[in-house]
Amino acid sequence: MLIKKVSLNSFLFILFLFLISRGGIYITTYFGYNLFSHYDNPPQFFSEHGGSNMVLPIFIKDSYKPVLNDYIKFDSPFYFRIAERGYDQYRMDEEHPPADWPFFPLYPLLMRGIHTVFNLNLPLIGFLLSNIFFFSALYVIFLITEEVTGEKKVAEKTIMYLLLFPTSIFFSLVYTESLFLFLSSLVFLFLFRKKYHWSFLCAALCAITRVPGIVLIGIVFFVLLKESNFRPIKISFRYWASAFFSLLPFLSFLFFMYRLTGDFLAPFHENALNWQRTLSYPWQAYLNFFKTQHFIALGGWDLTPVSFFFANFFLFMVVHCFFSLKKRRELILYGILLTLISLCSMNTNFTSFLRYQSVVFPLFLGMGNLGTKYSWVDYLIILFFSIFQVIYSIGFINNYFFVV
Repeated sequence: MLIKKVSLNSFLFILFLFLISRGGIYITTYFGYNLFSHYDNPPQFFSEHGGSNMVLPIFIKDSYKPVLNDYIKFDSPFYFRIAERGYDQYRMDEEHPPADWPFFPLYPLLMRGIHTVFNLNLPLIGFLLSNIFFFSALYVIFLITEEVTGEKKVAEKTIMYLLLFPTSIFFSLVYTESLFLFLSSLVFLFLFRKKYHWSFLCAALCAITRVPGIVLIGIVFFVLLKESNFRPIKISFRYWASAFFSLLPFLSFLFFMYRLTGDFLAPFHENALNWQRTLSYPWQAYLNFFKTQHFIALGGWDLTPVSFFFANFFLFMVVHCFFSLKKRRELILYGILLTLISLCSMNTNFTSFLRYQSVVFPLFLGMGNLGTKYSWVDYLIILFFSIFQVIYSIGFINNYFFVV
């Protein structure tokens, strides 16, 4: 059955929530910047009545209004560097500072292309692209959710939870979350419409956006196998060709890395060498959580206990979706694989887990289903997501590493 178009009212509903949420995040970062201390800039105090008080703006005109450049931090500068001058030119076997090889090329290539054509500045291009991709992803996910569940209310809840998620700020920044969410949701939209060539194309683009994108090529092929009753010989040659060509962008990137660095797997080896990202068993972070001082991490204190709580929450959602999405096994498989990939990249703490999980939209679909059925679940999800979105947004604008 073809997926129906979203009605004008639903489109306006998505647009309204999108604008409100992005405005809310900006307001949060505005107050967060002016009322809380910065990680790399200690606060100033003055003495009054025998006590010390933090120096804060007295009037709105004295406060600082964050601009685009204030949101370019952590990973964002690396995407700009790649867009401006390409990848770092070191050899893997020589001593070098942290290189930008783990950052996959599609997002910076898009920025560079638009900059070349329209001569806009890169920060503006990056922010526009991320927000356009995020809004487009919400539209596609609304379509998919309404089709899978048959309930508009579930689709609305799913969109709301994505917008309220603690690390939702990254969907509007110069990060790959929004592009990956858009392309990965398109993969499933085309799968449900049985347009497998387009699914393979979107999966191929996902594979050069973020590391987990490669699994989407396998998922599209899994659906083809399922359609052929798991008899590969029955799969049309044109789909075999699409599967082969969908691997070429990813392999081309790796061959480029080999030519540049002398290492075919340079993005992955560099992650372990200079970015503290090593593969581990999915349960390793759980064990280390109880062994380490989990309020301390690189760059100062973090919120690993919060991420640990959310890790358990997402594992619960995986189990829930396993039973509630039986008719859409490809969605379940995608949710399980991306959650396992997230866990396998955690070995000492869960600091980045929330950001990684923000793109696993089938689990948000499961949340939407639960929130529609049980009002108390809906209330708790909205409450906890909103509270921690405020905390993570304030942490981001003030340069605290626990957000990334």
